[in-house]
Amino acid sequence: MKRFFSLPKNLPNLGASLTSVGFRAAFALAVSKWIAVGFGPAGTALFGQLMNLYSSFSCIPIDGLSRAMVKDGARFAQAGKEEQAAEVVAGSYGLLVLIFGLQWVIALFIALFTNWFAPFQSDGFLPWFLLGFGLLSSVYFGSNVFLIWKKTKIQSFLAAGLSFGGLLGYGIAFFYGTAFQGCLLAYVLGQVTIALISILYFSKALPQIWQVPKWKMPVVRNLLRFTFGLSLTFLINQISNYAFVHWALDAMGTQKVGLWMAMNRLADVFCIPILAIANAILLPLLSSHADKPGELHQIISPTFKLSLFGLGIGLAALFWLYPYILPILYSAEFVADTSWIGWQVGGDFFKSSTYVFAVLVLAMGHIRFYFWLETGSTLLVFALSWAFYGKLGYIGLFIAHFIRFLLYWIILVWRYRKILI
Repeated sequence: MKRFFSLPKNLPNLGASLTSVGFRAAFALAVSKWIAVGFGPAGTALFGQLMNLYSSFSCIPIDGLSRAMVKDGARFAQAGKEEQAAEVVAGSYGLLVLIFGLQWVIALFIALFTNWFAPFQSDGFLPWFLLGFGLLSSVYFGSNVFLIWKKTKIQSFLAAGLSFGGLLGYGIAFFYGTAFQGCLLAYVLGQVTIALISILYFSKALPQIWQVPKWKMPVVRNLLRFTFGLSLTFLINQISNYAFVHWALDAMGTQKVGLWMAMNRLADVFCIPILAIANAILLPLLSSHADKPGELHQIISPTFKLSLFGLGIGLAALFWLYPYILPILYSAEFVADTSWIGWQVGGDFFKSSTYVFAVLVLAMGHIRFYFWLETGSTLLVFALSWAFYGKLGYIGLFIAHFIRFLLYWIILVWRYRKILI
């Protein structure tokens, strides 16, 4: 029993990460509450769509390139090969500049001929949002460089600073009576400002982050191979999500979509601790042991088993508490219908659990498998959502959410059962 419930001893700086998580979750909930009270479900829907748009632009540099950099850089740094680790950082910086240049041009070209980015392209906001997305992704990328050298405490502080900056920027704009789009832009730029100041301050603790962007082709090729496979996965996911919400807003209206997106937003907030541990701690650690299955098992198996117990208890409590906490976290408008709760919580259980050990797939470099799993699950949930909405109405979206992550979890556990169990 003791072995079943014990975490591996080589998880670095777990306390610092969890402390940072507490601040980030609190700031995220505060912003969501502020938007719900100030602008209602319609504002929540618009905020959720903004996050989908940001995720579409940030998935290549953050979900793809950043993870590739940490994966390769940590392997060299922990082997004492500082020169190779610095080459990985320099090559990553070069790719970051190229990626944002291409994304900027593509986005502006799309905006010239479509209303795909509505309502963010009205009143001249779109170029500023795109600039904010680029800056925000860059400072987030910069904070992840610290993970290569296991400076987890610094990265945790920077992550908390990002969330605080967003709350501060939104609060200042709201106080001065700025229009909602302006408040959202201030939310983005507030994160950038605080994070940039913090990175400059903490850079003294790690001079290795100051690298001139370079193109050393063997290094760049390795980064691109990992980045392309992973980024394409997330890009398909995010663009599909943006397109689905675009359809849902027309089909259901902002009120219903706002309620549905509020639940997804709340689930994402509850997943912040899991993502923090997975990306900031487990990914660098597992990457450095990727060629040693026995050591991988010792690290991830107890974490996986303990997470099932903890998530089960936590989400069971949420099932009973949701009707009481939603008016606190959002407003009374968000509990008019609670028939979705069981499906949402069930899907969140399997979703949260996969976050714990999905980084195992990345650490082992199984990008092709990850691509087909993510892409397949994304296409499945949208097909199910469309079909179930036509037959069952609003609750069909939550049933599709549950089925998606149940199947996702089963496939992952079966594929890596010898390491996880």
